[in-house]
Amino acid sequence: MKKAILICLLAAFSIAAQAQRLNPVKWTFESVKKADKQYDIVLTATVDAPWHIYSQTVKKGPIPTTITFKPNPLVKLSGGTKEIGKLESNFDKNFDAIIGSYAGKVQFKQSIVLKAASKTKLTGSIEYMVCNDEKCLPPVSIPFEVTIQ
Repeated sequence: MKKAILICLLAAFSIAAQAQRLNPVKWTFESVKKADKQYDIVLTATVDAPWHIYSQTVKKGPIPTTITFKPNPLVKLSGGTKEIGKLESNFDKNFDAIIGSYAGKVQFKQSIVLKAASKTKLTGSIEYMVCNDEKCLPPVSIPFEVTIQ
C-alpha cells in the first residue's frame, strides 16, 4: 500500500513539474513617464529558449500577438503598439509563409496621453501563441493592469 501511495505522489509531482514547463513566457508591465501627461506603457515578454512568440503583424499561420486596451476616459492612446526586439523572419513550412517572431525578449510599447493630471490605471489583455521547432502551445490570453501616476 505504501508503494502505491508513493508512486501516486511521484506521478503527481511529475505532472505538476511538467505543467510548469509549459508556460515559457513571463510578462512584466510598467508605465514610463516621458513628459507631462505623456507615458509609454511597456509590456515585456521574456520567452524561454527554444520557444518564440509571434509578431502582431502575422497575417497567415499562427495566432499573432494581440494587445487590447480597455477604454479609460482619462487615457488617450497615441498611435499603435510598437514592437521592440530582434524580429526573426523565417519561412515556416507548416504555415507555408514567412512568419515574424521573437525569441528571448520583446517589448510592446504603447504611447498614451493623460487627459487630466491624475493617477489612473490602464487595463487590458494580451493574446499570444508560442511555438518551438517541434510544437506550438494553444493561444493564451492574459489580463494586465498598469498604474499611471
